[in-house]
Amino acid sequence: MNILLLNQDWFAEEWRAAGHNVLTCGLKPDLDVTLHAPYLHIDNIINDLPSGFRPDRLVVYDNSSPLLFSGIDELKIPCFFYSVDTHHHWQLHRHLYQVFDGMAVAQSDYLPLFKDWGQDPTWLPLWASRYVEPSYSEKRHGAVFVGNIDPELNPERKTFFDELTRQCEVLCTRGAYWEIFPFSEIVVNQTVKGDLNFRVFEAMMCGGMLLTEKSDNGLFQLFKDGLHLVSYKKNDVKQAAEIINYYLAHPEEARAIAKAGREEIVRHHLPQHRAETLLRMVENLTDKRPSPDRHFSMAANFTGLATRLRMKNIDDIAQKPALILAMRAVEQGLQSEEPLREECALQIITAAFLFDITCNSSSGRSMLDRLCEAYPKLMALKFAKIRVLLNQGQIAEARKLSERISPLPPEETFSKVEELMSSLLI
Repeated sequence: MNILLLNQDWFAEEWRAAGHNVLTCGLKPDLDVTLHAPYLHIDNIINDLPSGFRPDRLVVYDNSSPLLFSGIDELKIPCFFYSVDTHHHWQLHRHLYQVFDGMAVAQSDYLPLFKDWGQDPTWLPLWASRYVEPSYSEKRHGAVFVGNIDPELNPERKTFFDELTRQCEVLCTRGAYWEIFPFSEIVVNQTVKGDLNFRVFEAMMCGGMLLTEKSDNGLFQLFKDGLHLVSYKKNDVKQAAEIINYYLAHPEEARAIAKAGREEIVRHHLPQHRAETLLRMVENLTDKRPSPDRHFSMAANFTGLATRLRMKNIDDIAQKPALILAMRAVEQGLQSEEPLREECALQIITAAFLFDITCNSSSGRSMLDRLCEAYPKLMALKFAKIRVLLNQGQIAEARKLSERISPLPPEETFSKVEELMSSLLI
């Protein structure tokens, strides 16, 4: 089978060893094919692959960003998406579920949020990404944390470790974890959103005793507290300090837990384990999954990309291509008479207004008119229409529409319209 991997090179070697032809591709320079610009159409990417490589499957790995390439919703080959940062982007990934034919998520706590939409992705937890030999005889450090403690990015983490280092000795640093964890008695883990992160698997792989937050996010489905790791209540500095001080005073106990944890990693959580599981999922995608709103969902993706650029104050030149792709996907959805979810409609409304603002255009307003006609039951579209009328100074028309759709006085409806639009056009 020919498999094209987009964004990351995870499991490429394992799948090649299993007899498949695998090509990695994306904007990162260490991939087989380096793309030098976003917004490319997937057909153009495939047509330019070396040696006439034609994939039988496309696997897209989450890189904590909306999709940067268009046309995946149009591909005839089965496509799979692996959501890693589900805890940050589950709302976007619910839209992407509609674009792909198969999907796995790394954070099991978020599965119910997909099920609320009638979706059924598979849980595929992270893994120990690097094989590291432990050092049980030589320990240079007591308790350590390796990671980002930037107060702007992780204010809660900064507060936690500032207080923890006042109550016990903890080395907080950044760098190559595989050079630090093997020589540490205890590896402390603190998460961003209760996620089952890479540090869990990396710490145990390296033979340090993992001290991590209690979490329902699959942690105790994979490991036993007190046998493979030790846990503390999130942000409970006093408890974490007491545990650290105890195990530093009883290193034999810490090393016994560290050894058991590493053995469990080696048995079940190496790259080859995840590679085998994911390969079965990809191989089982023999047909395209029926997904009636692929194009509208792709429009939501590109709207998300444009709004992210806008929030970072990145100029209109960068936003414009994303908005063009969003509007193109909306046009495809309209022509295909796709069903339109309320949540997706909100994204499309955002795209239409931003398109007109960014491109000095009226095409967004025209698109909203067509959507109102095609989906007359969606209240969000009616609110958007009222806002358009108000912007154009057509107050009487806005009042008439308001009176048709709401029992409230027009001024109250106008206020609600303004609240909605302000929330969308941040």
